[in-house]
Amino acid sequence: MIRDVTLGRYYRQDSFVHTLDPRTKLCGVAFLIAGIFISSSVISCIFTMLCIAALVWLSRVPLRYMVKGLLPIFVFLAVVAVLNIILVPNGVFRAILISLRVVEVIFASNLLCLSTRPREISNGVETGFSWMRHLKVPVHDLATIVSIAFTFIPILAEEARRILDAQTSRGLDMRKGGLVKKTKASVSVIIPMFVSAIERAENLAVAMESRLYGCGEPTRLHPLKYSYDDAAAYVCIFTYLLVVILMKVGRL
Repeated sequence: MIRDVTLGRYYRQDSFVHTLDPRTKLCGVAFLIAGIFISSSVISCIFTMLCIAALVWLSRVPLRYMVKGLLPIFVFLAVVAVLNIILVPNGVFRAILISLRVVEVIFASNLLCLSTRPREISNGVETGFSWMRHLKVPVHDLATIVSIAFTFIPILAEEARRILDAQTSRGLDMRKGGLVKKTKASVSVIIPMFVSAIERAENLAVAMESRLYGCGEPTRLHPLKYSYDDAAAYVCIFTYLLVVILMKVGRL
């Protein structure tokens, strides 16, 4: 399961979604999530799901590739849905609505990661929120943190896989035994993971200091520019949100 993690991984493809400006994609995801939480009916959630399905088709990212890395989340979602059905009044409707919302948020966020390089996301965040510099907000530092976070997700997942394979070759079997035994066995994976993460963080800090990070205003080789495709995407984004609001008002 660790081997199949896709969150934070960039999927190289020549598609309409991949060529959009990162600011457009960030705005699109924000509006999608807003529309998801505005939706209060199954019909509006299904409409949002169809919009996300269209985006997945336009991105040319294989659906199987997207789904296989989200299986652990779906297992957790199934448990939450069952608890809602059992414990909450009118739980079936609530479980379906919550499940659809969570799936939509996960797919929208994962599509952003798959179609945008971490550095592009960082540039989009920094450029889009550049006005916050007047409020003394360290936008560049926050954008760098976002970029590093997205970059380290697949790296740490790969490191966890390697540690687990190494421990398995030494006789560790986390599938056998009770809860206490599995918890003790997981310590032999978690501790090396923390040590590896700290070492990587130290190496990254040294590399950033050697490149004089923070000693001046950074420049970009390729400044972000909007295109006609971005204009068309913004029209679709605002149209989607308007339709969702009308569904909310009309109680559809």
